[in-house]
Amino acid sequence: MAKLKRYDLYEGDDDLISPSLPGKQPLGRDKGLRARDEYDRQVEEEARKRRYFASNEKDDGLGAPSSLFDDFDRFESPAPIRTSRPKYKRKDQNRGAWAAVIVTCLLLLAFIGITVIPQLTGIRYHFLPNIAFVNGNLISLDTQRQENFDKCRKELYTGRIYPGIYIDDQHVGGMTCEEAAAAIARLNGEDSRAFDITVSVGNESWHVNTERVPVSRNTEEMVQRAWATGRTNTAGLAGGAVTPFQERIDQVSNLRSYPVTFVTKQDYDHEALRALTDGIVNYVNREPVNSMVQSFNFETKAFTFTDDRPGAKIDPDDLYRQLTEVLDSGETRKEVRVVPEKITADITKAELMNSFGLISAYTTQTTKDNNRNTNIKLSAEAISGITVQPGETFSFNGATGERTAAKGYKEAPAISGGQSKDEVGGGVCQTSSTLFNAVARADLEIVERHAHAWPSHYIEKGFDATVNWPGLDFKFKNNTNQPIFIVAGYSNRKITVNIYGMSLGPGVKIDLESDLIRTIPQPEGTNYVVNTSLAPGESKKTITGRQGYEVTTWKVWYQGDRELRREVLFNTTYKAYQETVEYNPR
Repeated sequence: MAKLKRYDLYEGDDDLISPSLPGKQPLGRDKGLRARDEYDRQVEEEARKRRYFASNEKDDGLGAPSSLFDDFDRFESPAPIRTSRPKYKRKDQNRGAWAAVIVTCLLLLAFIGITVIPQLTGIRYHFLPNIAFVNGNLISLDTQRQENFDKCRKELYTGRIYPGIYIDDQHVGGMTCEEAAAAIARLNGEDSRAFDITVSVGNESWHVNTERVPVSRNTEEMVQRAWATGRTNTAGLAGGAVTPFQERIDQVSNLRSYPVTFVTKQDYDHEALRALTDGIVNYVNREPVNSMVQSFNFETKAFTFTDDRPGAKIDPDDLYRQLTEVLDSGETRKEVRVVPEKITADITKAELMNSFGLISAYTTQTTKDNNRNTNIKLSAEAISGITVQPGETFSFNGATGERTAAKGYKEAPAISGGQSKDEVGGGVCQTSSTLFNAVARADLEIVERHAHAWPSHYIEKGFDATVNWPGLDFKFKNNTNQPIFIVAGYSNRKITVNIYGMSLGPGVKIDLESDLIRTIPQPEGTNYVVNTSLAPGESKKTITGRQGYEVTTWKVWYQGDRELRREVLFNTTYKAYQETVEYNPR
């Protein structure tokens, strides 16, 4: 028959298996039982109808459906069922199997606990006084072994260091970690930590001691290792698992016969030591000092020199290594002698005495013009006695200043605007040209040089250097590592300029050569220029017609008579001039 679901207001909502359903009858029933089952089924069916239908006024024998149920409701008959026929529920069919599984698991857990817990804790079975289960084996213990067993077990769980363990020859067995650390601190007092190492460098010395380099001892680490002995295996010292109880018993027992000793190590502040050694190195290390020219007597041409001083050098890493080796060895009193490396100066006093002297000299012949010679003499005196330091630039105009009558300069012929006319200070260009030749032969750097409008009679083409206040100047730079000294003088219608300093090398000298590249023809004819300032009908030649020249000046190095090399110093062009006449036609 079809199953109908009843509402929750009926008790027993489990799915029931009715014995009256086809194919659900237990096997082996006889005909009498089947007849009784059929009877019970009919009674149950009538009960269902009575509960399903209620009486109504039509009284059609069936009644009207109750408002409490619908066609999908299912209900069971309240009629009693024979006690000889049990009800069958699906969920009750496997209860017995689950109960058996649970009981089996509980028994297995109990067995595991019985076998493992004694192995880890050493708790023996009090209900079997002479029996213990250790490391998976059931063993029998005599009375003495029971006592040892209990004693070791008690020691294992005291929280103290096991007997037979030493730190720095101090027995710490039976102590807590705090007590052991205090005992080792008393044993290794402040005196044992003190050290005083002396670092000696020449006549200087430094003390490397505990005041400058703090020390410490790894007592805490050794105490922890001592406490871990017997509690963990070898890996356990680094955080491994706990060993089985019997192995721990064996370890603790062996400590009595074979003690274990830990030795603390004194350590020091490596950063403080490094800072101290760096300070020593910075004090000792110094750069060498070269000898220099102290003075030059421009009259006697004699030099005096400063003393050179060698440098010193200590390797900071090597000094640090030596000190760490001493401290690591445990020595508390020792002298470390350090011999610094000697660094020789690049320029010694002996070398300067042998190398300093006259580098170059140049002389030119003057004219009979007294005013001009006076100007040359004054300008020579102005530049003589000047010291040009390394890297310094010399200026001719800066050395002489403006050439004025107040300074004693006279009017003399000078080239200006392509014309030769008298000016105050005329002729000083011969001094600057002579200086230029001496400077070039001393291998100094020419910074500024100007040629005359046309070649001068007192010097070769390309060898001149004109000046004019304040525009045209002659400058050179001391490009050496030593000072140079200028000595200039006028005598007997000759001007000479000497340059003193470091020599160019053994037997080395420099000379200048001039090559004429081409001649520029003089412009033809005469250029007439009206000048109303002249008297009527008067004329005057202002510019003399001249040829022009292109010249190359060579700088040539010699060693003895052998030419070493040459290079172009300057290319000079002297302009060609057309003859010019000024006149007044009125």
